[in-house]
Amino acid sequence: MAQAMRERDWTETSLGDPRDWPDALKIPLRMLLTSRFEMWLGWGPDLIFFYNDAYIPTLGIKHPNMLGRPFREVWSEVYEDVANQVELVKAGTATWNKALLLLLERSGFPEETYHSFSYSPLFQGDGSVGGLLCVVTEETARIISERRLETLRQLGSGLTAVRDKPGLHAAVQSAFSTNRRDFPFVEMRLADQVAGADGVPVFEGVVGTSLRDAEVAGKYLALPPDRSWPTGDWDRPPTEAIAIAIPELGTDKTAGLLVLGLNPYRALNDDVLNVVRLAAAQIAGALANVVTLGNEKRRADRIWSVSRDLIVVVDSEGVFRSVSPSWTRILGHAPQHIVGRHFSDFMHPEDIESSLAALARAVGDEELDNYENRFRAVDGTYHRIEWHTTQEEGLVYAYGRDVTERRAVEQALNDSEKQFRHLVQGVTDYAIYMIDLEGRVSSWNEGARRIKGYEPEEIIGKHFSRFYREEDRNNGEPARALETARREGRFSAEGWRVRKDGDLFRASVVIDAIRDDEGRPIGFAKITRDITEREATQRELEAAREALFQSQKMEAIGQLTGGVAHDFNNLLMAVMSSLELLQKHLPPDQMSRRLLDNAIEGAKRGATLTQRMLAFARRQDLHLDQVDVAGLLAGMNDLVQRSIGPEWPITTNFPLKLPAVRVDANQLEMSLLNLIVNARDATPNGGPIVISADRRRIENGMGATLARGDYIRLAVEDKGSGMDAETLRRATEPFFTTKGVGKGTGLGLPMVHGMAKQLGGDFEIESKPGQGTKAILWLPIAEGEVSRPAPTENDAVQPPVPRLTVLVADDDALVLMNTTALLEDLGHEVVEAYSGGDALKKFRARNDIDLIITDQAMPNMTGTQLIKAIDEDRPGIPAIIASGYGEGVDLPGRRVERLGKPFDQVHLARSIARAMDRSPA
Repeated sequence: MAQAMRERDWTETSLGDPRDWPDALKIPLRMLLTSRFEMWLGWGPDLIFFYNDAYIPTLGIKHPNMLGRPFREVWSEVYEDVANQVELVKAGTATWNKALLLLLERSGFPEETYHSFSYSPLFQGDGSVGGLLCVVTEETARIISERRLETLRQLGSGLTAVRDKPGLHAAVQSAFSTNRRDFPFVEMRLADQVAGADGVPVFEGVVGTSLRDAEVAGKYLALPPDRSWPTGDWDRPPTEAIAIAIPELGTDKTAGLLVLGLNPYRALNDDVLNVVRLAAAQIAGALANVVTLGNEKRRADRIWSVSRDLIVVVDSEGVFRSVSPSWTRILGHAPQHIVGRHFSDFMHPEDIESSLAALARAVGDEELDNYENRFRAVDGTYHRIEWHTTQEEGLVYAYGRDVTERRAVEQALNDSEKQFRHLVQGVTDYAIYMIDLEGRVSSWNEGARRIKGYEPEEIIGKHFSRFYREEDRNNGEPARALETARREGRFSAEGWRVRKDGDLFRASVVIDAIRDDEGRPIGFAKITRDITEREATQRELEAAREALFQSQKMEAIGQLTGGVAHDFNNLLMAVMSSLELLQKHLPPDQMSRRLLDNAIEGAKRGATLTQRMLAFARRQDLHLDQVDVAGLLAGMNDLVQRSIGPEWPITTNFPLKLPAVRVDANQLEMSLLNLIVNARDATPNGGPIVISADRRRIENGMGATLARGDYIRLAVEDKGSGMDAETLRRATEPFFTTKGVGKGTGLGLPMVHGMAKQLGGDFEIESKPGQGTKAILWLPIAEGEVSRPAPTENDAVQPPVPRLTVLVADDDALVLMNTTALLEDLGHEVVEAYSGGDALKKFRARNDIDLIITDQAMPNMTGTQLIKAIDEDRPGIPAIIASGYGEGVDLPGRRVERLGKPFDQVHLARSIARAMDRSPA
């Protein structure tokens, strides 16, 4: 403002050049310009207007044009309100105003404002008044905020006492009537009401005031100017209103609509909208309480009307003040014939005196429970009524239940009690007896004598804790059982109990608390059942279920593993045969040869892996012989010992004469090698490995997995780290290993397990952490002499075979293509077929086919089915079944050469030679 004053041409005003201004003006001007309080100064007869920066917001749009203008012109709209105070100041008297209402036009419209200010005279050197100094504080925001908060407080206070919807309307109108400046009028409509309580026609013909259009956030509405709107505390009607939805708490529905006219002298802003939102929320809460109270009242009325119990209100003299309609249904008396009369008019004479005493206790604030007396019905009969009472302000409120039939039933039960005792005595499968409150036996039936072994004269009067084990008595179990039954009405449990002779048995126990008519405990009824045999059977059943589950799981894994191995065999067949043929056509390059040899070695390792998978799945091709286990071990002992190292000495423990077993010698050697290597890995610091064997006889029922017969029990034992229960349970699962990455495939033990099962034996492991492991093979004993191993053939020699026409059938295109290539390389003519049906069709179309080579697992027609079909046309034609499986490829009475997958050219040539040498069966 100092800059604006310097730039102002003051010669145009009555004050003239500022250099000629008196000190009486300059001094207060300097103070005004440096002050942070709102201040203005008027000088001269017209009170030329000066003001500081703090006063600019008060001027609003009048800044800066009002600088240097007469005070009457600056605030022309309110000058008449302060003119008398200006005259007082000119006369030398200061004035003071606290929060004075002024309708200032500082924003382009008359605006409600409040200011606290003082007018002080400015004296010249000669003592006359030269001007006026005003120090002002605007309090508009404070005044309006306090006024709105008071409205919310009044609303909240009024709503606390609301009990119904008319009261809700009245509370809303009352609260907002205290603030007709912010809200000249208020109108509320609830969802189930047609019009508002005060009759103001806000909802008729005004857009946005229907419940359908209501918004929880609220919205501003323009009021039509052609309507006569209430003005509240102002001299002009409102032009704007707020419409806001009253939410129904707990749902997304609208419970009502609130419309409030807005102050015509205030601009629209979010402050007033927030106040209205808070008010709507308060009203919603009060409305929810009203709805809840209404629901509770209707519920109470329904209970009063439909209750099957008698409900009464009686005064301290015993006169009925109110009775429920159930009196008519139960006793036949109409309520109007009962109210106003003394209860003794309807009561059995023998019960009147005691009922008067009970009423006195009830009036004295004692609540009666299960108090019983008799009331007369209109037909002259008496009904027994059981009462419960409470007292409030000298009146007794009571409800009573007709227990006439129940008492008759109880009497009938008492009459049959003797018969029941005879019945209990006749029960022999259950021990049924009574116990007093101290735990002493007070009755004894025949079942108790049979199960526990005590005669009645031996046990009656003795404490029932003698049936518990000593440790259970020391732990307080008998006392806890009685306390539970006393507190909860029943105790049930299973546990070990002791017979008279000291034997333990498993018991199912139930103890029921027995109470008298007043609900007081008088003893206990105890029922005991001997469940020893049932629990043993249950344990056996659970064990059988677990064994079945494990068997089914391993069978499912075996089927999956066998399928995967079959597919891998086909892939390896294509790889190995391709590499073998490629080897013949490769140039003499050493690096290429080395790489090809590595590829062939890798494929052979893959073949070994698939053989292990097939062994686990029990689908490998086993060559069974009668094998001497001791001789087999003696032949491989030195090699194995050198392989694992001297830190793990291998010792054997065999009887002198050990029968031979019927196994595949190569597979047994591989299995034993697996078990020995596992034993070495379990003892990283070295330790003995013991291999033992003995003969065992299995009879029916002795083993869950072994058939009746004679077996060799072959065990490999170490003193290593052992296995925990979880590792032991999963040890024979395929691909499960505890060894590090790259140190084990997880197929060793599954292979051993699968081989044993395929042979008709079994495989089991015994182990505990820190106590070593014993792997046990059960192998069926063979009858007859031990066979000698056949001389091995030279793998590099291919037997000579004349040129043949060979029909090859395989559903795998890669295997078919490579088999064809191997045969053609051997000099044979090949006819390819992609299925069994295709092969049969091509066979019937030609009569020059010398040999059939077929896959076994083909869709729609297997290899064996194909050979059977061909035999119908041309019996005995030489045939080879190429399969990785060792089962399902036999044809009884028919000679068929079996060729295991994957195979190389040498094995193929040998199979062809053997097939062609055989004469038809």
